[in-house]
Order: sequence, then structure tokens, then C-alpha cells
Amino acid sequence: MYEIRLCKTEEIDLLTTFLKNSWSENHIFLKNKDVLNFQHRALDSYTFVVAYHSKTNCFHGVLGIISPDFYVDRKIKKEQDLWLAIWKVDKDKAKSNSLGIDMLSYVEAEFSPKSISAIGINNTVALLYKLAGFQTKTMNQWFLPNKNIVEPKLIVGCLPVYERQPLSSSNLVIDCGVENENEVQSFLSKNRARRNFNYIVQRYLKHPTYNYSVYAFKKNDSAIYGVTVGRKVTANLSNAFRLTELFFDTDYSLDIGISLNKLMDHKGYEYIDFLEYGYKSQSLVDIGFRQCNEKLFVPHLFEPFVSGRNEVKIAFKSFEPFICTKGDSDLDRPNLG
Repeated sequence: MYEIRLCKTEEIDLLTTFLKNSWSENHIFLKNKDVLNFQHRALDSYTFVVAYHSKTNCFHGVLGIISPDFYVDRKIKKEQDLWLAIWKVDKDKAKSNSLGIDMLSYVEAEFSPKSISAIGINNTVALLYKLAGFQTKTMNQWFLPNKNIVEPKLIVGCLPVYERQPLSSSNLVIDCGVENENEVQSFLSKNRARRNFNYIVQRYLKHPTYNYSVYAFKKNDSAIYGVTVGRKVTANLSNAFRLTELFFDTDYSLDIGISLNKLMDHKGYEYIDFLEYGYKSQSLVDIGFRQCNEKLFVPHLFEPFVSGRNEVKIAFKSFEPFICTKGDSDLDRPNLG
């Protein structure tokens, strides 16, 4: 009755029609094809598993998939980490009650992923993932406030009174580009970071819409002790810096804090925030991060802006300890055209 497979390149109109009719006619993929192609255009297909109904020549279900290696090689490889994106079945047209699970089963059978995860899911979908054998958790949101900001416009809640500490002039913040590849990659390799420099370039520096920045932290004439990737977010006439990646040597946690504070001072950010799961909490506390709670938090949603607190749920299966950040899957994707 159905062909469960990847979306063929020439079926792009079937895919966009499905998204328009069954998901949202205002989806960013329909308004900006560059974003769609950046996230899902492979060498010989689109990385959407589809339920193709041959009698009507249309899709009755889609399941988006992405992987870190995809951004570099433009194909989904076997036995790699895999992220799930849009998962939708048109229940009014579907001729099978198991169509959603059939597409998920195809992904697991076809690619045998080392880990498979869905990031930023709602409560209803979380139950489906749980029934499919996934663990479901909530990500942790942390923020580092700028101690020079007297009246925050984005932070919700009361901050303690900070005693301003002088920032060491020996802690350097380096704005990195492709010319810094060797030094940054040397640090990432030494610390067995979960990403390499090529991924950072392809995923972030070549993004078609967002302007990401890559910063390396070091002391005078010494090796790099930390690397961050992130971008500026703006609301309420204030700016903040949102980390999508954070790699650091835990022996230099205090120095990372000094470097991040120097970055905030230089750019005038109200705070720096970081959304993660799987990091060691104490390491982030040592840097100076505060974990968001009901009484003190920073916003998560900026497109459109929502000042209230939002928790981000995840589901995953993994053969190794699972780690994810704001930059994984499609969680940091443009929503406004």
C-alpha cells in the first residue's frame, strides 16, 4: 500500500505540498527554500522518510532526519548519531494506523544509528517516543548574567547583588574563522570533543540565515582552553548571546568564566545562555552559570519572542552516554521568514 523510503529529489513539490497542507502553510521551509535545502538536501535525495501512496501520488506521512555528518558529507550514513525532525502523518488520508511507527522503524532498520534522538518535542509526541522505547528527559537551561547590567530587560526574577571582579587581561577572546582551523581542531582533538572544526564550519559558519560566531579562549602565548559557538538574540531592546556549542577543558572552568564575562562586556550582552543535556552540572557551575528555575530564568523562545519560561523535552536511544545542546537537530532553526 505504501512505499516507505527517502524523498526523491524530484518529489520536492510533493514534500512541500504535504508540509503546507498537513503541518503549517507558514513553515519556514515553504517560505525559504535555502533553509530547507541547507537542512535536508542530500546529494541524491531529501532527508525525509516518506510514506508514498502510489494510487494518489502523494505523501501521507513524513519523518525528517538529520545527522552531524550530513552537514559535512550531505548524506546520512549508517551507524552514526541521528536526529529526528518533523514527524507527521495525515490521519485523514492514511490507510494504516501504524504509518508513523513504520517510518520510524525504517530509519532504525536502514541506518542502524549509534544514537537516535528527537529534541524539542511536545508532551503528546513524548508519550509516543516512550512507547517506542526511547528515554524522555528535559534539557537544562543555564545563564551567565552580565554583572554590569543594573536593570535587566530579559532576565526574569531577582538576581543577587554581585561584587564586580576585575577581568584578567591575560585571558584572550579570539573571534575565529576558517583561518584558525589548525589551532581550534588541535584543541578539539586533544579534548575528544564531540564535534570537529569542519562540522562547525559547515553547520554554523555557512548557515544561510543565521550569523553564528565562533570564539576561542586562551591565555597569552598558551594553548586554547575553550571554544564556543553561538549567536546574538534580541528582544525588549536588549541583546543576549545564545551558546549552541561549548567545548572546554574542565581544569580551566574559572578561566572560561572570565573569558565569557569579557565577551559580554565587549559586546554589551545582558547574559549568555546555554541549553544542554548530559554535561556535568558542577563544571557549568564552576564557570559561573546559574540553572534556570521557576523563580529565576531567561527566555527560550525568540521567534516569536515569549518572555515566559519554556522547558525543552527530548527523547533518545543511545549506546553511549547521551549529550545534546541547542545546536543539535533542528532546535536552533529559523522560524520566521
